[in-house]
Amino acid sequence: MKTLRQGLGQSQRVETSTTLRVDPRVVLASYLLQLNQAELEQALETELNENPALERIQDDQEPIQDEAILKAVAPQELRTSSDDYEFRRSLPQDEEPDWLDFAASGTSLWDHLRAQLIPSLPASLHLLGEYMIECIDEKGYLTTPIEEIALATGCALEHAEWVLAQLQHCEPSGVGATTLQECLLLQLRNPETLEQKLARAIVKGYLDDLIARRTLKITRRFRVMPDVVEAAFQEVLQLSPYPGEAFGGARTTKAPKAQSVTPDLILRRDETGWQVDIKGVDANNLTINRAYRKRFKDLNSMEHAPKDEKRHISVYVQRAQDFIGCVQQRKRTMRKIGEYLIEHQPSFVSTGSYEFLRPLTRTKMAEDLGIHESTVSRATMDKYVQLASGEIVPFEVFFKPALRIQKMIEEILQHENPDNPLSDEAIARLLEKKGVTVARRTVNKYRDRTKLLSSRKRRSA
Repeated sequence: MKTLRQGLGQSQRVETSTTLRVDPRVVLASYLLQLNQAELEQALETELNENPALERIQDDQEPIQDEAILKAVAPQELRTSSDDYEFRRSLPQDEEPDWLDFAASGTSLWDHLRAQLIPSLPASLHLLGEYMIECIDEKGYLTTPIEEIALATGCALEHAEWVLAQLQHCEPSGVGATTLQECLLLQLRNPETLEQKLARAIVKGYLDDLIARRTLKITRRFRVMPDVVEAAFQEVLQLSPYPGEAFGGARTTKAPKAQSVTPDLILRRDETGWQVDIKGVDANNLTINRAYRKRFKDLNSMEHAPKDEKRHISVYVQRAQDFIGCVQQRKRTMRKIGEYLIEHQPSFVSTGSYEFLRPLTRTKMAEDLGIHESTVSRATMDKYVQLASGEIVPFEVFFKPALRIQKMIEEILQHENPDNPLSDEAIARLLEKKGVTVARRTVNKYRDRTKLLSSRKRRSA
């Protein structure tokens, strides 16, 4: 019994354990970040239905469309002639379309410029010429500053200016200008008659008076008769403010964009510089219900507030605040990524040409932005970005090194002679001239991956 009694005893131990509790706001932020534009809209609708404290501010007035502004300011621009077949053909029609409407279009503006400019340049400036042509918009204007073009292509500014001068001598006259005034002056480069010389002088120094039709002021300034000034005005009116429009707006070197794809991020350039537009839900259009906000404030000021009501109000108000905050955080992250792409991929973003796409990884982007790699992955997963060229591409193109070579092969085959198709060896040599060294078997592998036929089968096809 003594031994048994000695074996019995009491012991007391204190155990401590640490558990990791994930902040619900972090989970919500990660969830909203990985959603694309359509999925985010659906998530918002679900939250609006479940949370009475969250409201969406609806705009009572629809934004004014560009067409309405143009109709009020310059109605003559929208007026079409009765023999404008292309305009009438583009209108919606109830009857079956004519098969002739689907015939291949003519040469595009960019192909037309490429055929004139590239043969006139030395081989060392071909890349610069190609890049500059891609920076021409559908109206014929140069949309990228000449300094940025020189920097993006690694050329001296003097060489870029010389190539631009060669481009501005190409047809259509006026192409390559950066402003309306420069476009008109290029078309009046070699005046022959007195009226044309006067028209050039007016455009150069008195464009505002020309637009305002201040005939008397110009008459006094140049000491000519009013009918001479009117004749000079007519010379200017015969010029084209948009020389590239005669070729249409379709780029033959670009793949047609799928109409069902909606970009989540738009990278564009205007007169103020680069702009990053994040599409979808805007946190500025979300707010907390006024009644819930007021009741939340009143309950917090009470000493003995009803517990159930206070718990209900607090939960939904906090939930609404978290949702709005996470939407704002998503927008900030997407903007950072857009600005990063503009900074590190300016040539590709400007032109949409895969020849200028540089290798990039999510790890490198995350390191430079100071965020986690998983954040970059969620922000770019299954999303699309619209480039300044108008092309919509998936984010994946920035992180797949092989995709650049595949797209360059596709562009080369688009411009080959169908009667004499290029072999894989010839394609490899062309890629090497563009700065990409690959073996013939690598070209064969990428061509098979993109379902492109061999040269022999392309000839027979």
